[in-house]
Amino acid sequence: MTAKRVALVTGASTGIGRSVAETLARNGYVAFAGMRDPDGRNRAARDEVAGLSTAGIPIEAVALDVTDDASVAAAVATVMEKTGKIDVLLNNAGGCLMGLAECGSVELLQRLLDTHVVGTQRVCRAVLPHMRRRRTGVLAFTSSVGGRVVIPTTTLYCAAKAGMEMIAEGYKRELASFGIDVVILEPGMVHTKIFDNMWLDDDTARAAEYGALGGVARATLEMVKTMKGPPPEELADVLLRLLEMPHGQRPLRTTFGADAALADPVNAAADEATRALNALYGA
Repeated sequence: MTAKRVALVTGASTGIGRSVAETLARNGYVAFAGMRDPDGRNRAARDEVAGLSTAGIPIEAVALDVTDDASVAAAVATVMEKTGKIDVLLNNAGGCLMGLAECGSVELLQRLLDTHVVGTQRVCRAVLPHMRRRRTGVLAFTSSVGGRVVIPTTTLYCAAKAGMEMIAEGYKRELASFGIDVVILEPGMVHTKIFDNMWLDDDTARAAEYGALGGVARATLEMVKTMKGPPPEELADVLLRLLEMPHGQRPLRTTFGADAALADPVNAAADEATRALNALYGA
């Protein structure tokens, strides 16, 4: 078993996931950058990670598709075989959908939920038995300010992120006795390539029935492509600071960016309601 802490990051071919994996690898971790199809569509990302490893940075790409049981099981088995443990799991894989709620097909919503919600659960169930046996670990989630409030023209995406948030919040209480902390990152605008790979609502006939409103999503997408949020490396540093905090002192939710900070009052009110409900039900 390696003496260094070990981190597994899903959705780490680019953007936030890639930045987190590299940041952790440069700061005392052995990092595994999970990505779909590293021998195909993400070959370039795999090769970049391999280059870092050749330069002495302890990072390795691992094939991991959160929507596939066998892929998740194989990735976790690979990490365990090579290191004997997983100290940190960051559930980061995802996709973003823009459009009116009614105009997103059921199939598109299922795709979102299978990545953000079902996929998250799939990976957690594969990793948590190892963490619980060692009675230590940090379960982290990349959510969004949209997991707390609905961002215009991203209703279905926000619903998926909210589902992830509820899973994470439930895990925090249930895993406390095993020495496992849970943290949720809630970024606002971050400067990544996410808007180049944005999903758009796919029922254009219904969108047309909304008149001018039906075209808002596409206009908004073009607008946000020109916006410059902070780089993902800054969010990676935020997670690193959370991981360096003592066990039990890490906050459940951490917003990132001025836009995301608008959700801080929502989080504070939710924390108070959660404490009251737990007291009411004797939890």
